[in-house]
Amino acid sequence: MMWRKDGEETHEGVEIGEILTNNDGTFQMRVNLDLRSVPAEDWRRYDCVFQFSGINENVTTTLDKTAIRTNEASTEVPNITISSSFSPTAVPISVPIVTAALVLAVVALIGFIIYKKKTANSSKPYSKSSSDITCKTELMTK
Repeated sequence: MMWRKDGEETHEGVEIGEILTNNDGTFQMRVNLDLRSVPAEDWRRYDCVFQFSGINENVTTTLDKTAIRTNEASTEVPNITISSSFSPTAVPISVPIVTAALVLAVVALIGFIIYKKKTANSSKPYSKSSSDITCKTELMTK
């Protein structure tokens, strides 16, 4: 992985991180490009190039300010890091697991509410209203 400026490999303002292995046998690497001294209009002159073994063509990504996701509130030009994690699966396994858990929780909640309503209606003892109850009292005299 490397940075190119105007089609030529550049090392100015570039910091290469170490290659780290992931638990699933894939790896990740990081190459930082310090853009603090580069005007925003010149960013499109920079490309991040991925070179894969066994593949003849490079994967090239042009630096685009609108594509950068950051939680930085500052208006300063950030130090851009493009990280790469190579994995055979495109969607992290946690996304479907969390989605399934949420769906299951909603279904369980709806089932519980229906169960409570049914048991509440069937468990009430039968009682007559006070207008239906009549009392007879007789006085017995001798």
